[in-house]
Amino acid sequence: MLDKLRHVAERFPDLGEIIKQHSADNRFFRSLCEDYGEAVEILREWEASNSGRSSKRADACRDLIADLEQEILLELQNRIDGV
Repeated sequence: MLDKLRHVAERFPDLGEIIKQHSADNRFFRSLCEDYGEAVEILREWEASNSGRSSKRADACRDLIADLEQEILLELQNRIDGV
């Protein structure tokens, strides 16, 4: 599993196998997971820097991560439902 996909599997450990399968079969989903992984890594860097300037950026990044999580779950549900 690609490093960026690891973040999705860590966030949703019970869905690890379907995440792996769907990312192998679906380029859009794989890209979504990679975007999620990049956002998680960026947020961790900003949180580690403790810079007051990055707090607004960190908040925006958290919002992005939450949106990506919802999109990832929707994609996985569609796969489970056979859509």
